[in-house]
Amino acid sequence: SISTGGTVEDTFHAYCGSRPDMDGKNFAKLCKDCHLLDAGLTATDIDLIFCKVVPRGQRRMGLPQFHSALQLVADRKGVNAAVVNRAVASSEGKVLTCTKAEAVRFHDDKSQYTGTHAYGGPQTGSKTASRA
Repeated sequence: SISTGGTVEDTFHAYCGSRPDMDGKNFAKLCKDCHLLDAGLTATDIDLIFCKVVPRGQRRMGLPQFHSALQLVADRKGVNAAVVNRAVASSEGKVLTCTKAEAVRFHDDKSQYTGTHAYGGPQTGSKTASRA
């Protein structure tokens, strides 16, 4: 198959981190990051698929179970497994999102500083040296 990025296996290992297998949380994140979630496939469906492929009593899945899970995802969405595999293989890895702090006037604008800090802040160093 023709893919723009790596392979399904590369994506699987990218979401496993340092471990050889994947947990349910990372499987759900992979499906979300690869834009597999829609009206036909919800987060609940992802959890149910994960539970279906993982052996009873275990909480992580290996690569063979991952391939089975992707097949179930394709079945649930009503598309060919190659479509899902292509979406997963073309993933750039985990999508990391974070919050950017807003500008704070009294912290960021040095002209707003008052007291000692307006003149560069308190003197640092040993207290005994200044008394001598």
